[in-house]
Amino acid sequence: MKISVLGAAGCVGSATAFHIAACRLADELVLLDVRRNVVEHHAVDIQMAVSKLDVKVRAGSFVDIAGSDVIVNAAGIHQDHAASPEERKEMLLRNVGIMREIGLQLRAQCPQAVIFTASNPVDLLNFALWRASGLPRRQIIGYSSNDTIRFRHFVAQVKGVEPSRVSGIVIGEHGPAQVPLFSSVRIDNRPVSFTEEEKRTVLAANPEFFRHIEGLKAGRTAGWTCAVGLAEVVEAVVKDTQALLPGSEGLEGEYGQQGLSIGVPLRLGKGGFSEIVELPLTGDEEQAFAAAVRKIAEGVSLVEEELVRLA
Repeated sequence: MKISVLGAAGCVGSATAFHIAACRLADELVLLDVRRNVVEHHAVDIQMAVSKLDVKVRAGSFVDIAGSDVIVNAAGIHQDHAASPEERKEMLLRNVGIMREIGLQLRAQCPQAVIFTASNPVDLLNFALWRASGLPRRQIIGYSSNDTIRFRHFVAQVKGVEPSRVSGIVIGEHGPAQVPLFSSVRIDNRPVSFTEEEKRTVLAANPEFFRHIEGLKAGRTAGWTCAVGLAEVVEAVVKDTQALLPGSEGLEGEYGQQGLSIGVPLRLGKGGFSEIVELPLTGDEEQAFAAAVRKIAEGVSLVEEELVRLA
């Protein structure tokens, strides 16, 4: 099993590369980044750390990803949450250009690979990569599990149980317009009800969490959370588990939508997703999902215009 990580010198890419290697999900792990000295350092260090697992780790360039079974794409310009709308638009368009170049390389070097987009804004950049690569949509999946991981954690706090006992999923935008599905929550595999106060507490916990970590001004993102979540989706592909996991996917009629990439429940396994699972939604959840669609659709127009300009 050959796995390549793009943007592997960054916080998300390096942590994910290490976790994939430590979990022995790959026989060969190739790390790429424009910061060649940093990614080489990570490759050497990770290789030593996992040497007893017989995983081959090396830094490389695009020609070295040829034949990869899985790609984790964490490349791109980091989004500054304090940026103005115009600055965000500029960063988005620059990242669309990066996704276009990556998409062309992936189509040339490893057209059978399953590709996880872990660059933000993930819904828009996954859409850009899908369009630019021309690869089947089942192979191009945006990573959005962090929202679900946090949702389960906050539910566990409110209900006073261990997070391992909680299941549930978040769909919609990977961002402020995310849609936590309270209707999907199970504790010990049993449905659970929420008071309106409990729902408000859970929903308030997420923005409070981000205010806290952004206020620390640490200069990093949620690399460790991403590493665990990305290893989980990679494992589903490597081991063909058909696990039900969240991911941003290009829709073609599912949930009544098309022409955008948005978070939905996916059955993941060999070759990518085998099914987009359309869960029953409550009225409030349907309204929230529709709002997320409208928000993402605004950005999709910019992405499509930029891809046409770059063609």
